[in-house]
Amino acid sequence: GLIRMLHLNDEPKLTGGPPAAGTDDQNTPIWKVLVFDSFCRDIVSTVLRVNDLRDNGITVHMLLEAQRTSIPDVPAVYFIQPKPENIKRLAEDLARDLYELYYVNFSSSLPRTLLEEFAVQTAATGTSHQIAQVYDQYLNFLCPEESMFSLHFPNTFESIHSPAMTDTAISSLIDRIVSALFSVLLTLKSVPTICAPRGNAAEMVATRLDAKLREHIMNSRQNLFAEGVEDIVAQSRRPVLVLLDRDIDLGSMLMHSWTYQALIHDLYNIKLNQIAITQTDNAGRKAKKTYDLSVSDSFWANNAALPFPE
Repeated sequence: GLIRMLHLNDEPKLTGGPPAAGTDDQNTPIWKVLVFDSFCRDIVSTVLRVNDLRDNGITVHMLLEAQRTSIPDVPAVYFIQPKPENIKRLAEDLARDLYELYYVNFSSSLPRTLLEEFAVQTAATGTSHQIAQVYDQYLNFLCPEESMFSLHFPNTFESIHSPAMTDTAISSLIDRIVSALFSVLLTLKSVPTICAPRGNAAEMVATRLDAKLREHIMNSRQNLFAEGVEDIVAQSRRPVLVLLDRDIDLGSMLMHSWTYQALIHDLYNIKLNQIAITQTDNAGRKAKKTYDLSVSDSFWANNAALPFPE
């Protein structure tokens, strides 16, 4: 997962054990730079705070799109989407020699065409020797709570039902949904039985997800679903994945249960497990203050799911 990625794709080791790849001889984390695009920033910020990043050896984190100065003799962990513009920016960073080594992590599977394009660009600048790792992480989804995930695709319902959407655009959106669901299932190490009603977007997602799962399990050189799994019996108990079109229950988009968490969301619009509250000082100046909503906060953990006003 994310923690393993921050330790240069090796398991973090406890003090006293053999050193891991992302640590020195005393198992102290190697200090690194984290570079991500805006989508991957949201993935990280949902589950890790600045202190968590520092504990895992990240001294500074920056957006890929931002102007960045060179930090020599420091390795950089890149966490980005496999998109042509991101490949171009990564190649430009290599050409500018911003960091010592580059540990490149893509949020989902890197298509072969982009991999070849990346190879051509790095070969042209003679910088391929600086690339220490290239990994497909399959982490292109958000996990705001322990038992909840989000694909983080805003306005999807509107897009699918918009008469202005072309078949090509809808197909591309369906592929993104399938890719994210595949990553969720791979993270859970679970191959489900898929159920979906016929004749709508849910059926399209189900059909393509089923094909993607079958292709990976039957044709891949390495079955990632079996990687690191110790309890084969538990893995053989296949869960059921039910995919439904939002049309089946429109009311739930307009109402919700009376919980403390829902109240806070109505008042302050929870986003990426954070809320922003506007405060006014004695001089009448207004300023926004941001608060984290975390399970480590005992009040939030104990009251978020309770019916209001209990």
